Amino acid sequence: MGILPVDFQVFYELFHRDSSFQMEHIQFPLEGLPDYADSTTIASGAYRWEADQWVIHKQQMANDPDFQRELSMFGDFVVRERYVHKERPLLTERRFTKEGGEWMLIYYAGMNTYHRQ
Repeated sequence: MGILPVDFQVFYELFHRDSSFQMEHIQFPLEGLPDYADSTTIASGAYRWEADQWVIHKQQMANDPDFQRELSMFGDFVVRERYVHKERPLLTERRFTKEGGEWMLIYYAGMNTYHRQ
């Protein structure tokens, strides 16, 4: 993993501190998965979060000892953040990208099971 851009770190803090800022930095309808999605929803790849159903994200998982945070950079402008349960096959994932000079949340998968490799 490369070092996260300084402007992403600043964005990330503000994203979790200011709910209006957060809503302005999400590409709705947002691609992703609901919590505990069924196989049909996963296979369709068509699930989208709408602004009116969005629950503001806080940094509550950052301090949860049962989860490990994983950050990955893809190129210069895509950050993938995953929280993986240390003992059970559970994870949640968010992806951010920089567009037009602004960081945006472009994907969110709620808590779901996965197959460990």
